[in-house]
Amino acid sequence: MDNPFKKIIQNEKLPDSIKEKIMEDIDMIKLTLDVADLFMIKYPDTINDILNLRNDE
Repeated sequence: MDNPFKKIIQNEKLPDSIKEKIMEDIDMIKLTLDVADLFMIKYPDTINDILNLRNDE
């Protein structure tokens, strides 16, 4: 299978608006992953640790 990115004309330069849009999309994806990590993994682990500490006492 050929890499489709190699078929893009090498000499053309993307407009800055497209570069900015791509960077904004990447930032939004990173933010979404961080929020999901916080509420799906770290927050439940913290609650679990707190409840286990109460049960140990």
